[in-house]
Amino acid sequence: MRRYVSRRAFTLIELLVVIAIIAILAAILFPVFAQARDKARQATCQSNLKQMGNAWMMYASDYDERFPVSQPQERWDTCLEMKDRGAFDGWIGNVLLNYTKNSQVFSCPSTPRLSAVNRGSVNSPCTDNENTGGMNRWGIQYVWTSYGYNYVSLWGQGMADVNRPADLIAIYDSISAWTDCPYAQSNGCGIWSQRDIPAFLRKMGLPLAPGMQDPSNNWVGQNGFVSKVAPHADNVNFMFCDGHVQARRWDQMTWGQLDGFIPFADPDYRTSLRQNTFRSWPGQYP
Repeated sequence: MRRYVSRRAFTLIELLVVIAIIAILAAILFPVFAQARDKARQATCQSNLKQMGNAWMMYASDYDERFPVSQPQERWDTCLEMKDRGAFDGWIGNVLLNYTKNSQVFSCPSTPRLSAVNRGSVNSPCTDNENTGGMNRWGIQYVWTSYGYNYVSLWGQGMADVNRPADLIAIYDSISAWTDCPYAQSNGCGIWSQRDIPAFLRKMGLPLAPGMQDPSNNWVGQNGFVSKVAPHADNVNFMFCDGHVQARRWDQMTWGQLDGFIPFADPDYRTSLRQNTFRSWPGQYP
């Protein structure tokens, strides 16, 4: 006599319960995975800056404790010297490249194609928007960077000119490769008045200081850079003049850490970057 074994299947309610449990677990775990991914990217970015910090210190050791600087023949637009140019059209990474031996350290994985340098723009006579033949012709190894250099405070300076090198920012996560103008009481350009810091304040929903431009009304807003500023959970990786790296928020930084011409004893040194200084300070400009 043949026996039939009855097999009980899942009911619809049981299937819905299982699906609901999976959905809940996914909702819990996906943010954790995203956070872990962001942490990994931040760690890579910090490693990039640490390598730049090592290159920075080696350069200074080789050049009588002077910080990196290079503007061959004081030319600005020619392609021949582009790969050696440390200022506008080029970038400071060109000077550090002999020590890092790797141009990939100039690109953060969170914002890999943020600022075009080495004339890496569309229809550039040197790179033709990353045309490999053009880059090879002039020996240009990279055209994108995720970092900015504190030109205003450091151009033409050396270790002896900086009283507190562990405080002064050198290279940092930035929506622009250039700091451009003297910061305090300036004529409306640079990272304090129209770029990184107001973009950060707008991103965080904090009020802008008098003298700042609303990022939504200039190229920062038009290019979506507000969302890209402070890319590591609203933190910025900063490399300081002594080569060490630290992650901080822009509103945790002070004017003394940005403007190297403010004496430590002056109250402006400890003034938050959320507000302007009490008086104007000089700055170098390449």
